[in-house]
Amino acid sequence: MRFLFIFMALALSITARAQGPALDLPAALAIAEARSPGLAAQRAAVEAAEALVPAARENPDAKLLVGVENVPVEGADRWSLTADGMTMRRIGVMQDVVLGEKRELRGTRADAEARREAAMLQVQRADLRREVATAWLERHYAERAKSLVEDLAREAQLQLSVATAEVGAGKATVGEGIAARSLRATLLDRRQEADLKARRAAATLVRWLGDDAARPLGDPPDVRSLDVHHQLEMNLESHPHLAMFAPMEVAAEAEMKLAAAATKPDWSVELTYGARGAAYTNMVSLMFRMDLPIFEARRQNPVTASKAKLLEQVRAQAEDAKQRHVAEIRTSIVDWEISRERLERQERELVPLAEERARVAASGYEGGRVDLAAALEARRGVIEAKLAALNAELEVARAWAQLAYLVPERKQP
Repeated sequence: MRFLFIFMALALSITARAQGPALDLPAALAIAEARSPGLAAQRAAVEAAEALVPAARENPDAKLLVGVENVPVEGADRWSLTADGMTMRRIGVMQDVVLGEKRELRGTRADAEARREAAMLQVQRADLRREVATAWLERHYAERAKSLVEDLAREAQLQLSVATAEVGAGKATVGEGIAARSLRATLLDRRQEADLKARRAAATLVRWLGDDAARPLGDPPDVRSLDVHHQLEMNLESHPHLAMFAPMEVAAEAEMKLAAAATKPDWSVELTYGARGAAYTNMVSLMFRMDLPIFEARRQNPVTASKAKLLEQVRAQAEDAKQRHVAEIRTSIVDWEISRERLERQERELVPLAEERARVAASGYEGGRVDLAAALEARRGVIEAKLAALNAELEVARAWAQLAYLVPERKQP
């Protein structure tokens, strides 16, 4: 027997080491962020947008010009590059020069687009953290419910054994024996339901954590305490879903100003060297070109008006998102506060009352004043009260996760 105990202890130790250290919520969040392909893709988008910012403020590359000019196609000198005095072999460069105002606006637009991509990264990170936190908490409370029901099921098995013996001895009725079997069957059903929820929550975590999802869970956070919920409305600019609208507005405004600046012409310069035949002198040419936006009403103005409307759209969307998220924050705060009050009431009143009723019924049964069915029914009430309290705590945890991880930069204890 001593050898058997030692063997079982070693087996449990090996199993615990194989499963790895306990997985607490901060560790789960870190693992999920590190292995998320969605975040990796968005980080690449941020880096790609940032790489375009310096080039947006530069002029286009210069152009190399190579060719021949005024080559005769008739007469005795046809197709000759040196016989005719007007024929030149030309080489040169041309540079388009964009107005500094336009280049600065393009740089502003590129920088705003990079900041928008960075804000989108924070949006995805915040969403990921809330989803992982919710899944972790659901698994934790499902495992707690499973453990609770298993303890009660073992107790119910003992009660069933006692009831069966008493029915056989004639001390209890057949109906009381049926009540004991019914309680045990109910608990077995509840255990299977809790096991299903726990396994489903664990399977959900596999999506974000991979093999680490199989690790045992560590201690949960204090979901009844949240010190930032009163500051969320005052710090809306830190909300990732709202932070992305500021660079979007900057980009839209830059687009509108660029459209308006199209009435200010860009220009280009061209310098070429023309080589002629040995009997003639070589030539140098310097040319300037400039756009002529002389039909503004039909070309540039409609584009400017369109960009102005797009800027109005972005501003309206930002205000709509602000109002929507304020409502969501207030709703989540209400959910958390009401769920916490409900949990405290159940723990303070309902569960103790159910336990007191079960103790009175058990005492009455032992004294012959209460039948077994009534005692078992009182015990069933304790089970229902404890499971209801656990479900209430899960609701508190869900609302807590929505608020605690609203802003991804927040560090949780």
